[in-house]
Amino acid sequence: MRQEALQIEPGLRWYAIQAKVNREKDVEKRLTDLHLEVFLPWMRARRRIGSKFHWVMVPLFPGYVFSRLDMVMSGKAARYSPGVKNFLTFGSRVAEVSEDIIEGLRERCPGGVAEIDPVRAKPGDTVRINEGPFSGFEAIFDEKLKGSERVAVLLEILGRQTRIILPSETIAKV
Repeated sequence: MRQEALQIEPGLRWYAIQAKVNREKDVEKRLTDLHLEVFLPWMRARRRIGSKFHWVMVPLFPGYVFSRLDMVMSGKAARYSPGVKNFLTFGSRVAEVSEDIIEGLRERCPGGVAEIDPVRAKPGDTVRINEGPFSGFEAIFDEKLKGSERVAVLLEILGRQTRIILPSETIAKV
């Protein structure tokens, strides 16, 4: 079976570069050292470490780094940088990422960190509590507390509604 040669075009364009497992930050640094424009958006995620949950920063697109480069001039240096698997391709074409997509991502990621709101409930919606001593109970969503990752819910206890403050990731809309 004959493999077709990759089709590349000269000029500055954005490309998605596949990184080896958990090497996105290394690839970002190496490409920056090569004086290439790089975009690696992050997001906050809750991970269990030992017996506790912690907030950690993880890539928004695991395994990918975006870079703006001229494939003819810098493609080989980028491709053979430590931690790089390959460019994202479709058949014999290296996939380009539109400038509009990168700008849209940058707008939604101030400081390079995506702002993702885990709470999709509105006041009055029924939610289920998934963790903690009230796990499995249903409550009424009251409000998302400003400046924190917590929410207030109204839980019926002993015949009356009691306001409880919980981490936002412990509830889900029913």
